Amino acid sequence: MAVAAGLTWILALTIIQLIIGGRLVVVPALSLAPLVLSLTTGWRPTLLVAIGSTCAVGVLSEHVKSLVSTDGVARTTGTAALGTFAVANAILRLRRDNRIRAMTEVATIAQAAIMQSVPARVGPLDMASRYVSATAEALVGGDLFDVVDTSAGVRIIVGDVRGKGLSAVRTASRALWSFRQVAPHAHIGLVGVALAIEEHLQLVLDDEDFVTVVLCEFHDDGHLQVVNCGHHPPLLLAPGRPPVALASVGVSPPLGLGATPHIEEFRLSLGERLLMYTDGLVEARDGSGSFLDIETASSSLSDPGTSLGESLDTLIETVRSHVGGVLTDDLCVLLASQHADVSVASGYERNHAQLGTS
Repeated sequence: MAVAAGLTWILALTIIQLIIGGRLVVVPALSLAPLVLSLTTGWRPTLLVAIGSTCAVGVLSEHVKSLVSTDGVARTTGTAALGTFAVANAILRLRRDNRIRAMTEVATIAQAAIMQSVPARVGPLDMASRYVSATAEALVGGDLFDVVDTSAGVRIIVGDVRGKGLSAVRTASRALWSFRQVAPHAHIGLVGVALAIEEHLQLVLDDEDFVTVVLCEFHDDGHLQVVNCGHHPPLLLAPGRPPVALASVGVSPPLGLGATPHIEEFRLSLGERLLMYTDGLVEARDGSGSFLDIETASSSLSDPGTSLGESLDTLIETVRSHVGGVLTDDLCVLLASQHADVSVASGYERNHAQLGTS
C-alpha cells in the first residue's frame, strides 16, 4: 500500500506537469516522496519510490529538452541523492525500532517476572488484580503489589514508587523482594514487615526517592489489619452503599522517608469488597483537568453479580474513558472479598462508625 500510494503520487504529479507544461514546479514534491515514505515504512518500498521519483524527474527533464543540460543533470542527481538518503534513513530507523522493541520485550519480561497477577483464591479471599503502565511501549512502571498466605492471615502489599521507567522497576522489585522475604514469617507483625522493607530499600533509594505502601492482613473471621505508609487508603465497598475509605488515624511518611507505621483495625464482611489502588486511579484527569470521581467510578465494583475481574476491567475502561484513552500515571488496582460461606457479622456499619464521614 505504501509503494502504491507513493507511485500513484509520482504518476499524478508527472501527468499534471506534462499537462500544464512550463517550468518543472513538481520536482521538489517528487524528490521528497521517498523521504516522506522512509518515515513510515521499510527500505525496500522506499527504494522503489526513490527509483520512481528519479525516473519521473528524468522523464520530465527530457520532455523539456534539458536532461543533459547542467540544470537537468543537477535536478536528476539531486533527486537520486535524496532518494539514497531516504533509503539510508529507512534502514537506520528500522534498526533503531528493532533495538527499542528488543529492549521493550526484555523490560516487559522483567516486569512480568517481578510482579505477577494475584491468584484468584488465597486463603479466605477471592481476589483479582490489574496493572496498566503509563509507559506506552511496555508494561514497565513503579507500581507494585503482591500477596502471601501465612499462618497469621493473608498479607497483601500495594505500593507506588516515586518515578517511572526501569529505575522505578528496580526499586519496586527491591520492595517486593523484601516483602516476600519477611511477610511469610507470621511472628513478624505488619509494622515489622513495613520497617524491614524500608531497611532494605535504604540500600537502593536516592535521597529524594520514596515508596508509598499499604499493607493489609486478612483473617478468617473477617478481621482486617491495615498499615499505611503515605499511600491512598483502601476503599471498603458494599452493595447499595457509598465507598468507605479505611483511613489511618495517624499518618506515616512513605518508606524511605522515616516511616512510622502503626496498625489500624477494621473488618471485611461477607458480600463486601476491598479495593486497593495506586495514584493512577485518584489522579486520573480529563482534558479539562478534572479528577476522576473515585466514589462514582468504584460504585459498580460492589455488584455481587459481577466477578472481581470483570469489575476491575470495567473500572479500567472507566479510567481510560475519563482521561481520553492515554494514562499519564501507572495504575494498579486489586480487589478482594471474603470467599463464599465465610460467616462473619457485617462490619460495614462498624467501619463507617469508626471512620465517621471519611
